[in-house]
Amino acid sequence: MNDQNPVIEITGLVRRYGKVEAVNGLNLTVQPGCCYGFFGRNGAGKTTTIKCLLNLLRPTAGDARIFGLDPRRHEVAVKSRIAYVPDTVAF
Repeated sequence: MNDQNPVIEITGLVRRYGKVEAVNGLNLTVQPGCCYGFFGRNGAGKTTTIKCLLNLLRPTAGDARIFGLDPRRHEVAVKSRIAYVPDTVAF
């Protein structure tokens, strides 16, 4: 990654659970040095989006990149650079 690449780049992200669309065509770019927060009501797709970025869920459509890497193809490299702490942990 160089300093010109976005840290997060999401284009056209869609995630469906059956007929329910949890995320519908999300586009988001986060540049290095910027801080963003995800706000929204329950069921708005915040956790689903993060799980798609971490390759914990597969998007129905669209593309995501973390540090210029595809989380599906470079899962170890992506996860070695980020952390995710859910509000509840289920084992």
